[in-house]
Amino acid sequence: MEYIVNDLPIYYEERGQGKPILCLHGFTEDHMSMTGCLEPFFKNAQGYRRIYIDMPGMGKTPSASWIKNADIMLDVLKKFIKGVIGDEGILLVGTSYGGYMSLGLAANGDIEIDGMFLFGPCIVADDDARKLPDVEDDELFIEDGLEDAFENDEDFDDFLNIAVVATKANWDRYANEILPAYKIVDADFTEEYRANGYALSWENKFDSMQYANPITIMVGRQDESVGYEDAWDKLKHLPKLTYIALNGVGHLMQIENPEAFNFHLKDWLRKIG
Repeated sequence: MEYIVNDLPIYYEERGQGKPILCLHGFTEDHMSMTGCLEPFFKNAQGYRRIYIDMPGMGKTPSASWIKNADIMLDVLKKFIKGVIGDEGILLVGTSYGGYMSLGLAANGDIEIDGMFLFGPCIVADDDARKLPDVEDDELFIEDGLEDAFENDEDFDDFLNIAVVATKANWDRYANEILPAYKIVDADFTEEYRANGYALSWENKFDSMQYANPITIMVGRQDESVGYEDAWDKLKHLPKLTYIALNGVGHLMQIENPEAFNFHLKDWLRKIG
């Protein structure tokens, strides 16, 4: 399906009926990174209309030269929500940069957001300003024989650079849910955007944002991409925040510990009622 924002066709997929949940993927990923971890859960959770979007320049949504920064990207998302969902209250599920955009939508205040579930969210756009953990080798797990099986595979090397729990099953999920988006991303657009427009101009307002509805944030103690401390430092003042720091996982927590992921997703939905 497509929805036109200005001159840009935004690709999205819908599953189910009921309360709308907008699902926002990470940077240079696409909707499959979200359907892969969420749809197995929602087979047993009825009453939710899941909306999976490909953000501009990623997946099946083309780039646009006029999307120069995060403020404009946020405006595109707001117009998409108004056009596809309307004015009813929505839920947000976001990971990594999708979590950053989710916080932007909530802090902006133009959209009625009844709850947020963010896993491994980007909180600080500047890599150099993030609090990142020093992960020791003994905190990582690589299944016996796995490296030999995929020797000289550049994609597998990239997986090992991000994985905390590297098993054949986790590699298969990564290869099916995340890797395909990297092959089709508009690299010229995303590299320019990442270098010059990645941060919201008002990111410093996150630590004073007002949001009174249930928000669950899951972070990995071994997440070397976005870390785990910034989310607590910036958002601990939110009155209905549930903050979970999972040990033994990194930026792929939905793959590395799906049992914990599903448990806390269910708990979040219960709190919303």
